[in-house]
Amino acid sequence: MIIRCSNFFVDEFLWMLTWGWYQLTLGLIFTWFIFILMGRMRLLSAFVLTISSYAFAITAYFGLVFCFIINFFQWEFVSGGIPNVYSPFYASLIFAVILSVMQYFFYCIIGYWKIFFASQFFILSLVSNILAALCSSYFIKLTF
Repeated sequence: MIIRCSNFFVDEFLWMLTWGWYQLTLGLIFTWFIFILMGRMRLLSAFVLTISSYAFAITAYFGLVFCFIINFFQWEFVSGGIPNVYSPFYASLIFAVILSVMQYFFYCIIGYWKIFFASQFFILSLVSNILAALCSSYFIKLTF
């Protein structure tokens, strides 16, 4: 069970490093616009919150996968095994959920210092990440 979970998170990490950049770029743009329109934030504060939440999410996910799974469990790649290959659509959606959960932790941390509705911004970031996943998986399918 632990090995399957480790493989799942490593596979999604590899997806982030290869095809996930399309999704991250679109997610930044969509999140910024949604924070401005639905979150009723100013341009600069929405931009800072968007950039910092994505930076936290990527750093936390990198730390989870690299430090905890690869180093602690001493995960090694063995070729010839049965690969867990997801379609671009499912891989993008799973990555969107992972990013949104990591961003929710960031919003909860911000909530300690300032009046901040973490659940509202979690829903907004989840919607924008799913939109980015749908668009990026469509563009990725066009390139195959």
